Formats: sequence, C-alpha cells, structure tokens
Amino acid sequence: MPVEIGKLLKTKNRAGQAFRMAAQSVKQADCVFGVMYRRLRARLGPAQATVATAHAIARVVYRMLKYKVEYETISVEEYERKYAEQQVKYLKKKAAKLGYRLQPA
Repeated sequence: MPVEIGKLLKTKNRAGQAFRMAAQSVKQADCVFGVMYRRLRARLGPAQATVATAHAIARVVYRMLKYKVEYETISVEEYERKYAEQQVKYLKKKAAKLGYRLQPA
C-alpha cells in the first residue's frame, strides 16, 4: 500500500515516482502539460491531476522510445483550440442524444 509523503506518493516504482515529479514541475509552466494539469486540478483535485499528468508524460516518453521519434511539441493555443473543439463535439453529441440540436449564437 503506497504511503503519501508530502505531495508525492512513495512507491517502489522509481519510474512512476520520476514521472510524478516531472508532473509536479510543470504545475506553473506555460506548456501543454501545465495547461492540462491546471485543467485537471480544477476537476479532479491536485493529487489525481498529478497522476494523470504523469501518465500523459509517460505516454509521450514511451512513444519516443518505442518509435525512436523526437518530441512533437504543440503550442498552448493549439492545444486549447483542439480541446475546445473536442468539447463542442461532445456537447453536440450529448444534445443529439437528448433530442436537441445546438446552433451557434
């Protein structure tokens, strides 16, 4: 059973600990992971947001190692635009399921 020490969980998995530390370091950063962390923190709380951000960083690192590719960075504006489009798509689908149709204002 993991024991919480400070803000990070103390576990035997060093890779997981390293990814959580990386997630902690991007909390205030002006990058995609920082924006994602702050969005998730508002909804899930700081502990789960840290783990979710660490998981996202781990997926990027895994892809880089497995396929031997460089990190493909996107701007914060592009990330927020894609997220907004995703939300609109979700709301349209949900409205259609309930029998409504969304129209732009």
